Amino acid sequence: MKMRNLVKEKLEKNGYVLGAFVASGSPTNAEILGINNLDFILIDMEHAQTNMETIVDMVRASELYGMAPFVRVYNPVDGPMMARMLDVGVHGLMIPMVETPEHAKYIIDNVKIAPLGKRGIGVGRGPRWGWYEDYNRGECNDNTYTIMQCETRKGVENIEEICKTPGLDCIFIGTADLSQDMGCLGDMKNPEFINAIDKVLKSCQKHNIIAGIVTGSVEEASMRIKQGFKLVTIMNDLGFFRSQSKKLIDAVRGSIS
Repeated sequence: MKMRNLVKEKLEKNGYVLGAFVASGSPTNAEILGINNLDFILIDMEHAQTNMETIVDMVRASELYGMAPFVRVYNPVDGPMMARMLDVGVHGLMIPMVETPEHAKYIIDNVKIAPLGKRGIGVGRGPRWGWYEDYNRGECNDNTYTIMQCETRKGVENIEEICKTPGLDCIFIGTADLSQDMGCLGDMKNPEFINAIDKVLKSCQKHNIIAGIVTGSVEEASMRIKQGFKLVTIMNDLGFFRSQSKKLIDAVRGSIS
């Protein structure tokens, strides 16, 4: 059996992919998003309580519907933890707060096997207990998706060198953290912030790296895709549930007052 990279396949077919952060730790939510034809999810371990056992169930629920399950790791300098995430079968990783080419190289060392990296050979769920026959012969290097987040001024300053990292698939802009680090939290129209976004996008395009970004509305997602971003998140499952449930509750209360 051959390992597949679902996101690369969908990028080639459609030109962009849509995803969601899943902070609930819910395999059911993952399954519902897969049923709804979402392209990928980012299982959030940086800002959520999800544990390793739950991740495996969320991966299985995603795979059932052809949706790629990624994990955003909680410690950007814990390489062995990143390797373990891949060993349990996630399709790729998002690493927050990448600011230097040295950090980028460290990440690749820990998520790729030789000759690209130094990750140990796995025999567990990652290679599906040997079902992926060529997993440890380099197949995992080609099909494990590696996303590094640009979230600081320093990351923007070094983006050109970071984008040269062999094995890197995607740079993903965390707009909230980046705008906060630039002193304009939430101001998406700040000229310096706009220039930073443009610099990252152009560096990605120059080095054939997929550019990704977080969005919060239909209009913003559409705008970013037309701008050239190809890996776009459109929601956080818990944020969506909070906002939509409040809208319904307020509407019902308003209708009887």
